[in-house]
Amino acid sequence: MQGEPFFRQCEAPGEPNSETHVDVLEVKGDRALYTLSPVTGRKHQLRVHMNALGLPILNDRMYPPVHPTPDDDYARPLQLLAQSIAFEDPVTGQSRQFESRFRLWLA
Repeated sequence: MQGEPFFRQCEAPGEPNSETHVDVLEVKGDRALYTLSPVTGRKHQLRVHMNALGLPILNDRMYPPVHPTPDDDYARPLQLLAQSIAFEDPVTGQSRQFESRFRLWLA
């Protein structure tokens, strides 16, 4: 469901239309590292779900609040990494999987 401002999404009452599996990998103080496995693919799904759990993604400027920041401010990047993706190629039907060499670490 569209929220305010228009580009934000939000949870709404009724039957869920998205699903994310959340697993805790590591906890250090007031921070944690999670594995997020989206079952569906909705706009901003992972960010909306984590915020709804009271666990907004580190440096997320849109969920919960919108903080004005300079354009392309890379000093505090959103701490969300697509570690891997797997899907069935719609043209060939072949199973495809890609893994990132990057990792997120708790500071």
